[in-house]
Amino acid sequence: MNDSFLSKRTALLQQMAALESMELGSLKAEYRSSPSGSKSGPYFKHQVWIDGANLSQRVSLEDAPWLEAAIDNRLQFESLAQAFVQRTVEHTRQKKFPESLKKRQ
Repeated sequence: MNDSFLSKRTALLQQMAALESMELGSLKAEYRSSPSGSKSGPYFKHQVWIDGANLSQRVSLEDAPWLEAAIDNRLQFESLAQAFVQRTVEHTRQKKFPESLKKRQ
């Protein structure tokens, strides 16, 4: 195998392994208007699809930062995983397929 391919793939795996927390869903900040016109908040809502249903729950101001970080970590992990798959597919297509299976232009 190509050393460059292996080193890039290993680097992606190390970055993925370094993400110690993850959470599904999204976190939204909401603000409420009072009759006087002033806004209060933010109030945080965590939403996630589980078994085909949207689960929504309120999150305290104190818990919002770590939940947001965990969601960001999951998004970063998914991005790194996609890069890993893409690099492996490219490598497979370049090195593993017999000439007869490669696309001819």
